[in-house]
Amino acid sequence: MENSTFERRAQVFRLRKVGPAQNSGASRARTGIAIVRFAIQILGQAVAIRLNKEFRSSNIVHANTSRSAVYGAIACWGTRKPLVVHLRDSVDIPSLGSFGFHAFTKLALRRANGIISNSAGTFASAQAYVRASIPTVVIPSPIGPMFTIPAQSKPEVSRIGMVARLDPWKGQRLLLEAFSDNFAGSSVRLVLAGSPAFGNEAFLAELRKLARQLGVEGQVDFLGHVTDVAKCIDSLDICVQSSLRPEPLGQNILQYLARGKPIIAANEGGPTEWIESGKNGIFFQARDRASLARKLSTLAEDAKLRERLADAASKTAGLMIDEDVAHAHLDFFRRVLDDPRMSDRGRRDGQTHK
Repeated sequence: MENSTFERRAQVFRLRKVGPAQNSGASRARTGIAIVRFAIQILGQAVAIRLNKEFRSSNIVHANTSRSAVYGAIACWGTRKPLVVHLRDSVDIPSLGSFGFHAFTKLALRRANGIISNSAGTFASAQAYVRASIPTVVIPSPIGPMFTIPAQSKPEVSRIGMVARLDPWKGQRLLLEAFSDNFAGSSVRLVLAGSPAFGNEAFLAELRKLARQLGVEGQVDFLGHVTDVAKCIDSLDICVQSSLRPEPLGQNILQYLARGKPIIAANEGGPTEWIESGKNGIFFQARDRASLARKLSTLAEDAKLRERLADAASKTAGLMIDEDVAHAHLDFFRRVLDDPRMSDRGRRDGQTHK
């Protein structure tokens, strides 16, 4: 972003491919050889960034993922450039992998001059590793290219679904099992929108096999990647989030709320910061098949409850579109630059590197 961006809030992006491609899942390396390979990749990326002219002329560095925060911190080391680290995952070993966790906490968070978190819970998981008194802020992810619309609720339930990448910890298996407990042999369909990622390609085959075993193969739609998320959510009568570990944020929850849908969510993590159970959604006991099955049955059988939850969902405060999030980021970047400890770095005659 050029200097005028700070004043006009016009968005100027220069995209540059810098350094070698990064392999997914590398931060979960366990063998000595894999760890060394990952460390070499990180150092190579850090050097490439450090030598890049966009980086050299920047006045603030924003690391948008945990891995980019590690090589961004290394690139910034020895410079006076403020580093803003964006927390999107819980800062723990299950989320980051052992090597990734130690690299992130000992390098990235120790070097950070500002922290953006997608939820209060995400920041809490990192707080013990963050230097005291640096600027911090919670900015949720945007709801995407969609807008909040009035509540959508139908008298009958015909489609129950989840929008999330296919990943064992996202809970599609749990939802499939709970769905079969209530709706096997009925006309109700289960819709799973999302494709596998991060090496989980075999998970789709596992889910298809499970659907056959549960006797609901003909009632389950695997949509794969969907480009029109709003349209997909609009087609559902009940929307579910059933992750097996606490979601840092749960962006699908924000999208369900924005489209005014009845929601069932696990009672932990980021969704608890957005849903008041019984008001704009209902909780089930996380990882509990029977609990999820009961909530699905309750909601499917109670049209008035669905209508009330949907109406409150569409009125949930704090949901942000892309422009809102961009402005919130800009305000925080200015706050970091205006921090007295950054006073001699606060010149706004450069560019912001992302």
